[in-house]
Amino acid sequence: MNGDDDPQISKSAWSLGSYIEIALFFLPVSAHLVSLSNISTNDNVLDVACGTGNTAITAARRNGAKVTGIDFTPQMLTQAKAEAALAEAEDIKWMEGDVEDLPFEDNSFDVVLSSFGHMFAPQPDVATREMLRVTKPGGRIAFATWPPEHANGRMFDAMAKHIPNFSSSSNNPYPPPSPMQWGSPDVVKKRLGGEVTGIHFERGAVKKPVLSPNHYWQTASTKGGTLI
Repeated sequence: MNGDDDPQISKSAWSLGSYIEIALFFLPVSAHLVSLSNISTNDNVLDVACGTGNTAITAARRNGAKVTGIDFTPQMLTQAKAEAALAEAEDIKWMEGDVEDLPFEDNSFDVVLSSFGHMFAPQPDVATREMLRVTKPGGRIAFATWPPEHANGRMFDAMAKHIPNFSSSSNNPYPPPSPMQWGSPDVVKKRLGGEVTGIHFERGAVKKPVLSPNHYWQTASTKGGTLI
């Protein structure tokens, strides 16, 4: 966080609503991300900004790897622990922490994952540096993010048009640059730098079954912390 960004504002944004009801739609994304990462039982895996635990739990159940989930919102971690208990994946280590200051030694993890999480860090260069720092040489980093031209990216554009000083307000938990830039391959390549090789991109879609547009809006605006 820089001097103008209050971490408590960001935490409170993610503690509002009921993210677990929205995260349910992202389960196929977590499954696909874990498959692409080629996680083995001997891997030490970190799920950054783990939220309610979708990706961490999927990795632990499918591959039996040693998994750590970290998030800076205590309410999310409480839900993640409950989800893990229900899934009989109670060996996962859950920690409170910030992607911009990961509480781990250099080269700690074979695989570092994030599902729509690290992209909301106010300082993307710092978040990237931290994720790379804790990844072992020859390890893998894999993440899912929203592209700017799809629904969530366009929603952020709409918010910027209708909320005064959305892009610059010190009370805005998502200051520039937009989190949606993490959906641009060119931006991602630049942030990862030349030492990261074998970069692979895929473009997909998350399907959210709804009865009508108004039903979608009611759920998004009352359950999702970003819109609340």
